[in-house]
Amino acid sequence: PGLLLLLFSSLRAANFSVPVVSTPHSPSQDELTFTCTSINGYPRPNVYWINKTDNSLLDQALQNDTVFLNTRGLYDVVSVLRIARTPSVNIGCCIENVLLRQNLTVGSQTGNNIGERDKITENPVRTREKTEVTWSVLGVLCLLVAVAVAIGWVCRDRWLRRSYAGVWAVRPEPELTGHV
Repeated sequence: PGLLLLLFSSLRAANFSVPVVSTPHSPSQDELTFTCTSINGYPRPNVYWINKTDNSLLDQALQNDTVFLNTRGLYDVVSVLRIARTPSVNIGCCIENVLLRQNLTVGSQTGNNIGERDKITENPVRTREKTEVTWSVLGVLCLLVAVAVAIGWVCRDRWLRRSYAGVWAVRPEPELTGHV
Protein backbone atom coordinates (compact mmCIF):
# COMPACT_ATOMS: atom_id res chain seq x y z
CA PRO A 1 0.00 0.00 0.00
CA GLY A 2 2.84 2.43 0.76
CA LEU A 3 4.44 1.84 -2.65
CA LEU A 4 1.08 2.36 -4.36
CA LEU A 5 0.57 5.60 -2.45
CA LEU A 6 4.06 6.73 -3.44
CA LEU A 7 3.36 5.95 -7.10
CA PHE A 8 0.06 7.83 -7.11
CA SER A 9 1.38 10.81 -5.18
CA SER A 10 4.30 11.20 -7.57
CA LEU A 11 1.99 11.28 -10.60
CA ARG A 12 -0.34 14.08 -9.51
CA ALA A 13 -0.04 17.60 -10.87
CA ALA A 14 -1.93 20.89 -10.57
CA ASN A 15 -1.69 24.16 -12.48
CA PHE A 16 -0.49 27.18 -10.58
CA SER A 17 -2.60 30.33 -10.60
CA VAL A 18 -1.52 33.05 -13.01
CA PRO A 19 1.23 34.90 -11.15
CA VAL A 20 0.54 38.33 -9.74
CA VAL A 21 3.45 40.77 -9.87
CA SER A 22 3.29 43.77 -7.58
CA THR A 23 4.18 47.19 -8.86
CA PRO A 24 7.74 47.99 -7.91
CA HIS A 25 8.45 49.96 -4.80
CA SER A 26 11.70 51.45 -3.60
CA PRO A 27 12.92 50.66 -0.10
CA SER A 28 15.87 52.83 -1.02
CA GLN A 29 16.78 55.24 -3.78
CA ASP A 30 19.14 52.69 -5.32
CA GLU A 31 16.92 49.62 -5.80
CA LEU A 32 13.48 48.43 -6.93
CA THR A 33 11.59 45.55 -5.35
CA PHE A 34 9.09 43.37 -7.24
CA THR A 35 6.98 40.60 -5.69
CA CYS A 36 5.56 37.65 -7.65
CA THR A 37 2.89 35.38 -6.12
CA SER A 38 1.27 32.19 -7.43
CA ILE A 39 -0.76 29.59 -5.56
CA ASN A 40 -2.27 26.09 -5.63
CA GLY A 41 0.16 24.24 -7.88
CA TYR A 42 1.92 20.92 -7.82
CA PRO A 43 4.76 19.87 -7.92
CA ARG A 44 7.13 22.40 -6.38
CA PRO A 45 7.70 25.12 -9.00
CA ASN A 46 10.81 26.66 -10.48
CA VAL A 47 10.71 30.47 -10.33
CA TYR A 48 12.56 32.67 -12.80
CA TRP A 49 12.77 36.41 -13.29
CA ILE A 50 13.34 37.48 -16.88
CA ASN A 51 14.74 40.66 -18.40
CA LYS A 52 11.98 41.15 -21.01
CA THR A 53 14.12 43.56 -23.02
CA ASP A 54 16.44 40.78 -24.23
CA ASN A 55 14.67 37.70 -22.73
CA SER A 56 17.66 36.85 -20.54
CA LEU A 57 17.30 35.26 -17.11
CA LEU A 58 18.13 37.49 -14.18
CA ASP A 59 20.66 36.23 -11.65
CA GLN A 60 18.92 34.04 -9.06
CA ALA A 61 21.00 35.73 -6.35
CA LEU A 62 18.75 38.79 -6.87
CA GLN A 63 15.62 36.87 -5.87
CA ASN A 64 14.36 35.40 -2.61
CA ASP A 65 11.80 32.59 -3.09
CA THR A 66 9.48 31.26 -0.41
CA VAL A 67 7.68 28.04 -1.39
CA PHE A 68 5.40 26.24 1.05
CA LEU A 69 2.64 23.60 1.15
CA ASN A 70 -0.79 25.05 1.85
CA THR A 71 -3.67 23.31 3.69
CA ARG A 72 -4.78 21.61 0.44
CA GLY A 73 -1.37 19.95 0.01
CA LEU A 74 -0.52 22.22 -2.93
CA TYR A 75 2.36 24.66 -3.26
CA ASP A 76 2.16 28.44 -2.91
CA VAL A 77 5.12 30.57 -3.96
CA VAL A 78 6.19 34.14 -3.24
CA SER A 79 9.28 35.47 -4.96
CA VAL A 80 10.84 38.84 -4.17
CA LEU A 81 13.24 40.41 -6.71
CA ARG A 82 15.56 43.30 -5.82
CA ILE A 83 17.33 45.07 -8.68
CA ALA A 84 19.22 48.29 -9.15
CA ARG A 85 17.05 51.28 -9.98
CA THR A 86 16.97 52.17 -13.68
CA PRO A 87 14.75 54.65 -15.54
CA SER A 88 12.78 51.96 -17.37
CA VAL A 89 12.66 48.31 -16.36
CA ASN A 90 10.81 45.57 -18.23
CA ILE A 91 10.89 42.31 -16.25
CA GLY A 92 8.79 39.16 -16.08
CA CYS A 93 8.10 36.53 -13.46
CA CYS A 94 7.90 32.94 -14.71
CA ILE A 95 6.42 30.06 -12.70
CA GLU A 96 7.46 26.75 -14.25
CA ASN A 97 5.53 23.52 -13.63
CA VAL A 98 7.97 20.87 -14.88
CA LEU A 99 5.52 17.97 -14.66
CA LEU A 100 2.91 19.74 -16.79
CA ARG A 101 5.58 21.34 -19.01
CA GLN A 102 3.94 24.70 -18.50
CA ASN A 103 5.29 28.19 -17.88
CA LEU A 104 3.11 30.98 -16.52
CA THR A 105 4.72 34.33 -17.24
CA VAL A 106 3.63 37.80 -16.16
CA GLY A 107 5.49 40.96 -17.02
CA SER A 108 5.85 44.24 -15.20
CA GLN A 109 7.32 47.50 -16.45
CA THR A 110 8.39 50.74 -14.88
CA GLY A 111 8.88 54.09 -16.52
CA ASN A 112 6.61 55.44 -19.24
CA ASN A 113 5.60 52.00 -20.61
CA ILE A 114 2.35 50.23 -19.85
CA GLY A 115 2.67 46.85 -18.10
CA GLU A 116 2.51 43.69 -20.15
CA ARG A 117 -0.60 41.54 -19.97
CA ASP A 118 -0.62 38.07 -18.43
CA LYS A 119 0.15 35.19 -20.71
CA ILE A 120 0.46 31.45 -20.53
CA THR A 121 3.08 29.76 -22.62
CA GLU A 122 3.37 26.07 -23.23
CA ASN A 123 6.29 24.05 -24.37
CA PRO A 124 6.00 23.73 -28.20
CA VAL A 125 6.79 20.02 -27.94
CA ARG A 126 3.82 19.59 -25.60
CA THR A 127 1.55 21.48 -28.02
CA ARG A 128 2.68 19.23 -30.88
CA GLU A 129 1.99 16.15 -28.72
CA LYS A 130 -1.54 17.40 -27.98
CA THR A 131 -2.16 17.93 -31.71
CA GLU A 132 -0.94 14.43 -32.52
CA VAL A 133 -3.14 12.92 -29.80
CA THR A 134 -6.15 14.89 -31.05
CA TRP A 135 -5.67 13.64 -34.63
CA SER A 136 -5.14 10.08 -33.39
CA VAL A 137 -8.37 10.17 -31.39
CA LEU A 138 -10.28 11.62 -34.36
CA GLY A 139 -8.85 8.91 -36.63
CA VAL A 140 -9.94 6.15 -34.25
CA LEU A 141 -13.43 7.68 -33.94
CA CYS A 142 -13.78 7.84 -37.75
CA LEU A 143 -12.70 4.21 -38.01
CA LEU A 144 -15.26 3.17 -35.37
CA VAL A 145 -18.03 5.04 -37.21
CA ALA A 146 -17.08 3.34 -40.49
CA VAL A 147 -17.12 -0.11 -38.83
CA ALA A 148 -20.51 0.63 -37.22
CA VAL A 149 -21.98 1.71 -40.58
CA ALA A 150 -20.62 -1.43 -42.28
CA ILE A 151 -22.05 -3.71 -39.57
CA GLY A 152 -25.39 -1.90 -39.79
CA TRP A 153 -25.47 -2.37 -43.56
CA VAL A 154 -24.71 -6.11 -43.33
CA CYS A 155 -27.33 -6.63 -40.60
CA ARG A 156 -29.89 -4.65 -42.60
CA ASP A 157 -29.31 -6.83 -45.67
CA ARG A 158 -29.74 -10.03 -43.68
CA TRP A 159 -32.87 -8.76 -41.95
CA LEU A 160 -34.44 -7.73 -45.26
CA ARG A 161 -33.76 -11.16 -46.79
CA ARG A 162 -35.41 -12.95 -43.85
CA SER A 163 -38.48 -10.78 -43.70
CA TYR A 164 -39.15 -10.77 -47.45
CA ALA A 165 -40.80 -13.98 -48.57
CA GLY A 166 -40.70 -13.13 -52.23
CA VAL A 167 -43.36 -13.90 -54.81
CA TRP A 168 -45.01 -17.25 -54.28
CA ALA A 169 -45.88 -18.79 -57.55
CA VAL A 170 -49.14 -20.56 -57.53
CA ARG A 171 -48.54 -24.09 -58.64
CA PRO A 172 -51.33 -26.44 -59.26
CA GLU A 173 -51.46 -29.33 -56.84
CA PRO A 174 -51.24 -32.68 -58.51
CA GLU A 175 -54.63 -34.31 -58.57
CA LEU A 176 -54.99 -37.65 -57.03
CA THR A 177 -56.52 -40.11 -59.34
CA GLY A 178 -57.90 -43.47 -58.56
CA HIS A 179 -55.01 -45.23 -60.22
CA VAL A 180 -52.71 -47.08 -58.04
